[in-house]
Amino acid sequence: MNKYLISILILVSISIFGQTKYEIKDFSEKYIGILTIDKGFEDEVFKKGEISIFKKDNKESIIKINSEEFTFDLDTNGNIQTNVLELPYGEQSIIIYQDFNFDGLKDLAIMDGQYSCYHGPSFQIYLESETGLKHSAEFTRLAQEYCGMFQIDYKTKTINTMTKSGCCWHQFSTFEVKGNKPIAMRIVENGINSNGITEDYVEKNRVGNKMVEEKHSYLTHDVDIIEVYSLTFKNEKQMVVYRALSFEDYLFYIFIDKNSKIELMYTDEFVYNKKEQTLTFTNKDITYQINKNGIIVNTPKKKINMKAVSVGENTTLSSLSNLTLKNLTIE
Repeated sequence: MNKYLISILILVSISIFGQTKYEIKDFSEKYIGILTIDKGFEDEVFKKGEISIFKKDNKESIIKINSEEFTFDLDTNGNIQTNVLELPYGEQSIIIYQDFNFDGLKDLAIMDGQYSCYHGPSFQIYLESETGLKHSAEFTRLAQEYCGMFQIDYKTKTINTMTKSGCCWHQFSTFEVKGNKPIAMRIVENGINSNGITEDYVEKNRVGNKMVEEKHSYLTHDVDIIEVYSLTFKNEKQMVVYRALSFEDYLFYIFIDKNSKIELMYTDEFVYNKKEQTLTFTNKDITYQINKNGIIVNTPKKKINMKAVSVGENTTLSSLSNLTLKNLTIE
């Protein structure tokens, strides 16, 4: 019986009578891996088994991870693919061997299951050192609490993560490595507001030892609205009155800066005076009167006349007199 046939029979016997083993040997000059899949899980999408990492020089076992849900792909030669990292939602291989902490030494990420967001792949991270691989709880957290494996940017020497909840909330974080630990430098969260009109952002940036938070909002791109009246001011800020159609037919006001960030939004009661052609609303203790020339702002202490430099094309306050809206009173 030739050697090829013997090898086939051995592999078949292992598959039938016990566990299926794969040798993973081409990802590193220092280490090899042995993946053992429990009997009965060979054809499952999520495979129960164990992965062990050995030193190539003396065959010493240094890492062992058990999982109920390994996933992997085989190449055309029947070998397990390694160092596959398609982010954020693409394929991620069972072993990723790269420099994660920018010290010039390749580190090791080993899949331990599907514990990241939306039942995505998760990893245990081991950093290479002069004395060998050392488990890093801090780097492992980045490969557990977000969506799959983190992304390395070698040009900026930063690490990027992403996580989400449903269709409408996302978080993007950027880390730098300090003291061999990833430190969050910038975190951006964005989500659709319950009003269905705005997309709200929370930005946190590290200043010294603290994260400084800033909140701002923009109009969403998909909101069903009609521009009723708009004014532009000398400082390039704008006031826009919209008719919202998405949920209930109502009027709302926004005041935005030159970058379209919303500085003030109002959705409650409006009064339109047909004779004066003015639109008025009161927000807390401040009254705003919109007219053809600008906005008159009455505060408890002073009156401010904000003169506009232009009126929006094809917009007019007089069009309000023909509308029946839930939050608009016409006098």
